[in-house]
Amino acid sequence: YRCTYCKKRFARPSSLNTHIYSHTGEKPFQCKEDGCNRRFSVLSNLRRHAKLHTRGK
Repeated sequence: YRCTYCKKRFARPSSLNTHIYSHTGEKPFQCKEDGCNRRFSVLSNLRRHAKLHTRGK
């Protein structure tokens, strides 16, 4: 699977889709915590961020 923006190749279509967000600036994953408006292009980055809200509770 090849990126139409930069021609980089990926083994999986899901990896390509995540990579394309780096070109489009899209951030489809939003933090659900009240008062937090952070958005991420990579789901794992959102999951890591979400741990900040539960730390110390």
